[in-house]
Amino acid sequence: MKSEAVHIDADRYLDGWRPETGTLFLPALTDARVGDEAIVRVGIVGQTIRATLFGKVALVRRVGRPALPPGVELKLDRGSVPAAAFLAMSARGEPVTFKDRVPRYSVERPFKLELRQVAYEVITLNVSDGGLAVRWANQLPAVGEMVTLKIGNGFLAPTARAVVCWTQPGAGGVERSIGLRLIVDGRAARVWRSFVAEIARSGARTA
Repeated sequence: MKSEAVHIDADRYLDGWRPETGTLFLPALTDARVGDEAIVRVGIVGQTIRATLFGKVALVRRVGRPALPPGVELKLDRGSVPAAAFLAMSARGEPVTFKDRVPRYSVERPFKLELRQVAYEVITLNVSDGGLAVRWANQLPAVGEMVTLKIGNGFLAPTARAVVCWTQPGAGGVERSIGLRLIVDGRAARVWRSFVAEIARSGARTA
């Protein structure tokens, strides 16, 4: 898993964003190869909004020039496309609020996950269709590390991969926590969507 944080000028971001294909060119990850999975924390210069995008490298430009810098084109996963569009709104100078993003529901639920072949039991802080934030009392993982999450209870409960998209060390009264972006399809995706829908119907407040 390749990972990097990048701040990009608004015009360059918009030049690289292709909403019709769900692809984004970024001046980053020039050591990547086509087919590599990548997670990138993207910020627009002059804006406070950041988003974590996940996808596969579809093109690598190792040598560039001022108008065409080195970088990669990412084919974003379905869950990252709304976040990329969110950044595009910011880059165009359109008013953006957290109401524009996918709802995150504040709820405490236990989950089991595995990181570096070690099992942990965690409690959620919030959940959304695309992932979850959990309290984390152990050594913080690196952004871009992969975990395996068990969705539900029982021996036959499905599992899903998830990528660490941010970490919070817990300074300033904020809970020590990590954010996980699910990489999920099939039965696991259906079970997760059902779980989040049930939380939404319960009247949980949005985070």
